Amino acid sequence: MMFKSHFGETVTVVLAILMGFIMAFAAVIAGHLAVNFSNVFKIWAMITLVILLASILMPYKDWSARLTGTVVHNKESILYKIVDNILPSLILNTCNTVVVSGANILYNEAIPAEAQMGAWMEGIIHDWPIMFVVSYFAAFLAEAAGIWVAEHNESR
Repeated sequence: MMFKSHFGETVTVVLAILMGFIMAFAAVIAGHLAVNFSNVFKIWAMITLVILLASILMPYKDWSARLTGTVVHNKESILYKIVDNILPSLILNTCNTVVVSGANILYNEAIPAEAQMGAWMEGIIHDWPIMFVVSYFAAFLAEAAGIWVAEHNESR
């Protein structure tokens, strides 16, 4: 959960902002949308909000640490870091895919109301695997940036 420490909050906020941007840009490309400020900003805002809300409501990092600890015992190993990132990516990617697809389809007047649910499910099925790969790799960069920011602002 996000509010256990100031350090953790800082890491989570930076992670949400950076992952939100990377995933928004990837979502625009994967969705064949026009790459412009408006599209990227709208999706970036949604993804960032979803990551922050999921981080407040679910202790997915704790769950992942417990699960990974049963498989890999050395917390300093590369294998631990690779496996430890899977569950958070699954959770955050699923939440983001459902919300962003829903927001783009369910409130789209160009899609008839009776076709929106089917289009939403198709969007989730299409976007989920692509965005999982993006979120999995983006999480390493975003978490490292969050840790760097938290460590450099710890005493302030």
